[in-house]
Amino acid sequence: MSVLVEILCPQGEAKYNGLRLTADEYSQLEDDGCRYELIDGVVCMTPSPVGVHTFVVGEITAQIGAFLRKHPLGRVAVGLDVHVGEGPRGRELVYRPDVLFLRSEHVRRGMEFVSVPPDLIVEVVSVTSRRLDQVTKKADYERFGVAEYWVLDPERDAMCFYRLEAGKYVEVQTEENIFRSVALPGLCSISLPFEKSSNLRSEEAEPDA
Repeated sequence: MSVLVEILCPQGEAKYNGLRLTADEYSQLEDDGCRYELIDGVVCMTPSPVGVHTFVVGEITAQIGAFLRKHPLGRVAVGLDVHVGEGPRGRELVYRPDVLFLRSEHVRRGMEFVSVPPDLIVEVVSVTSRRLDQVTKKADYERFGVAEYWVLDPERDAMCFYRLEAGKYVEVQTEENIFRSVALPGLCSISLPFEKSSNLRSEEAEPDA
């Protein structure tokens, strides 16, 4: 992990790391080439996706994008900051999900900072982010009102799907290995091994043999 940080943010260039800022101040920072999130009001540098993480993010984004070209419900995005309000300590949180989907009524031209709950957030777990994605962010997205949350864990070949019901996340079990999204009606996720090239399909398609 240290090599990754040195490649993406050479020593001395992560100039915002550790600063205490409001969400508004954070949103005004100029890009210095590093990847950050605002956690409890403190700017924290986070590694950018590499390897299989990048592949899975690309696959999910491409397949949701293909679905939306046929069913223009909204926009899929990668690399957008989401202001999820305040955490349990009363300090502001800004996360950068791996993938998010916003319905058309929530999309603004030139949007670079999301302040409304996305209809779907997808996080791809890495070794160092497992607890953050599966526990901390899950609780924060639930409190913020993100309607659907997918957690994909390539290392463990696992996929968990959560749906917001009465303000609480409920883990949705697949039926015959198929998850039917409510955020993206008509889109299904098949729990296939991550080395497979297709994890998502439309309900209009026939299941894999």
